[in-house]
Amino acid sequence: MNTPAIVRRLLAGMLLTLPWVGMGVGRLVTGRDLGFGLQPAWFLLGAAAVPLLFAVRPEDIRSCLPRSWLVFAGAAVAALALSALGLRIAPVQEESAVVAGRFLRQVVQLGLMAAFLVLPACWVRGTARWRFTARWLVAGAWLQVAYAGLQYLHWHHPGTLLPALEQIFTSNPAILSGSEQLHVGDGFRDMPRLRGTMCEPLYLGNYLLAVLPLVSLAGWNRWLSRATTLLLAVVLLLTWSRGAWAAGAVAGLVALVLARGRWRRPGRSVLLGSVAAVVVLAVALGPDRLLLPWERLIQSLSTRDWSNLTRLYSFQAAWRAFQLSPAVGVGWGQFAWHFPVLVDPMGLQSQFTWPVVNSFPLRVLCETGLVGFGVFAGAAAAIVRQVARAVRRPDVDPERLRPVAACTVAVAGVWTQFLVFSQYNLPHIWLVAGLLLAALRETGEETQ
Repeated sequence: MNTPAIVRRLLAGMLLTLPWVGMGVGRLVTGRDLGFGLQPAWFLLGAAAVPLLFAVRPEDIRSCLPRSWLVFAGAAVAALALSALGLRIAPVQEESAVVAGRFLRQVVQLGLMAAFLVLPACWVRGTARWRFTARWLVAGAWLQVAYAGLQYLHWHHPGTLLPALEQIFTSNPAILSGSEQLHVGDGFRDMPRLRGTMCEPLYLGNYLLAVLPLVSLAGWNRWLSRATTLLLAVVLLLTWSRGAWAAGAVAGLVALVLARGRWRRPGRSVLLGSVAAVVVLAVALGPDRLLLPWERLIQSLSTRDWSNLTRLYSFQAAWRAFQLSPAVGVGWGQFAWHFPVLVDPMGLQSQFTWPVVNSFPLRVLCETGLVGFGVFAGAAAAIVRQVARAVRRPDVDPERLRPVAACTVAVAGVWTQFLVFSQYNLPHIWLVAGLLLAALRETGEETQ
């Protein structure tokens, strides 16, 4: 499939603006809250997809999405449709038109996220496109580092530049802004939590988990790659997101497993890079704050920390909502209507205006029932099986396995953290999954 120059520019813009999820284009243009956030990457993806659709041939579709994945896609659509039955089975005290409108908007939004999975799965092939994709993704991460650096400077030396930029980059009411200051123990510390343009530190951490492994695919010299990796790792640590740290540890373990044998040197790089990032963080914190990371991790066990309680209460309400309609769920996007009725009274203080499940797999179980969760778990198991088969095949060119290894590490980090939050309209989450499908296709494993 040939790609016109204008399409490549649109795709480059989409990759660059991928983390600009806090920018509400509709609100900036109209001055009003349209009820849902329109992110820049969504428009750029749509603009790039239109000419690509006219250039696609039937054999292109068959080659990039084999029959097994078309079956999964059909099953996912069926599960979403069946979840609409939950609107009747588990009714809420709200007008039918409002509930149905919420359901339809959430279905459309999930379909849009699916486009971020399908496009890279079909388009990215060959060394040139892998480098193109990796370089623009990393360029977007560099901008996040610069913006996070501005936040750090503003914290210690307030000015007018950052507040002006925040009016633009936090204009999307669908992405909540908060967690600006580090909280450890029973109080706040005089230290910011870096969050970039993504409004929440945990979102920035998740995005960096997606980009970090893909630096190795950009084709740059060793020193530039190492410097970029170190810089992104330090910013990841300074998000102070415990979920991102834990998911990063899982991704690191996956990288070390994949680095055995023929990938021994990348394994050493992961280990040495992690040590270097910790050293840089220690220098940045100073000797009197060296124990802050440990205290922050220990805080995960606190029963008084409201960040922990928020998740526990949302899990409680989601499980109870699942029990209302275990087969098909309560309806996609409907959890918030049920939360105040199902949660313990103390839990009413734990959420923002619109409650969320705080775990994507649990959200799938709660809102689409066992049917939807079965599709989700089946797709995850199929990907794990295909990755395992690909890396064990002795006949595959090691160069073709590099994208598989990098994308597997990225998906492991991003989707592991997805266990403790459920804001699924962050397009990088789906894009890395699509890149993994593209990498598997190039090994021939996806069609086995």
